[in-house]
Amino acid sequence: MQRILCATDFSPHADRALEHALELTRQFDAELTVFTSAYLEPQALAAVATGMAPALVDESRADARQRIDTLAGHLRAGGLRVQSAFSTQEPSGAICERAKELGADLIALGTRGLSALGHVLSGSVAERVSRLAAMPVLTAHADSPGPGPYRCVLVPTDFSADSDAALALARKLVGRTGGKLVLLHAYDLPHMMTIGAGLAAANIEKTLADDAHARLAQLRSTLSGVEVDTIVSAVQPDPAITEAALRAHADLIVMGTRGRTGLAHVLLGSTAERVLRRAQVPVITVKAARS
Repeated sequence: MQRILCATDFSPHADRALEHALELTRQFDAELTVFTSAYLEPQALAAVATGMAPALVDESRADARQRIDTLAGHLRAGGLRVQSAFSTQEPSGAICERAKELGADLIALGTRGLSALGHVLSGSVAERVSRLAAMPVLTAHADSPGPGPYRCVLVPTDFSADSDAALALARKLVGRTGGKLVLLHAYDLPHMMTIGAGLAAANIEKTLADDAHARLAQLRSTLSGVEVDTIVSAVQPDPAITEAALRAHADLIVMGTRGRTGLAHVLLGSTAERVLRRAQVPVITVKAARS
């Protein structure tokens, strides 16, 4: 991990995401770029046209640029390699584009943010970035735990390519901290019964559970040199993930954004988005490289 982009609107959620970005920057001796967008939504532009003083827009954007430059300077004074970047474009697209330009290995941002002239991460922007960005995306709430050595990392898996990519990243993280991995496979039995009508529920569950235990054991055997726990859950994936994180006292969740369907279903798009919205710990969402 050589380059990290942290998007901020200076809200408490963004501040917590920045703290985790700084922790990873130090762990990997990476270069950090702090980024903000003084984007003005169409409704606000209409307000400008109908009477808001245009100078207020210019002043707000100048203030945002100054704040991001000041933040970068403060972090450089602490001995880190930090650059600043500024945009007035729609935040989710601007964040993804700047990350691509930088060749960033990770994007970090808060799950919710400010609005109007201070807007960067309001509402679903974090979810859109997680969905659209090619690189891993770390999201955090203002009340997420602060950063520290990631001693316990939860990795939900449905054995898809994205889950494998998430596991590889989690393995790198705990390799730096000496922490442990907790591998979780969840299957939604009522959903399985709906698509597998005609099979006895007990047979379905036994087949799914046996297969999950066997495949987790196989994954575990590939992770020499690190402590690994495994969990199999017959609960809908997103509550299974958030509950497992609490029970394991996980510091971080690392998960794929897209997964399998049918009997192997776990991490289809919206599951990852629900987890990053509800989890009490930071979440890194990961995509496998597409050819």
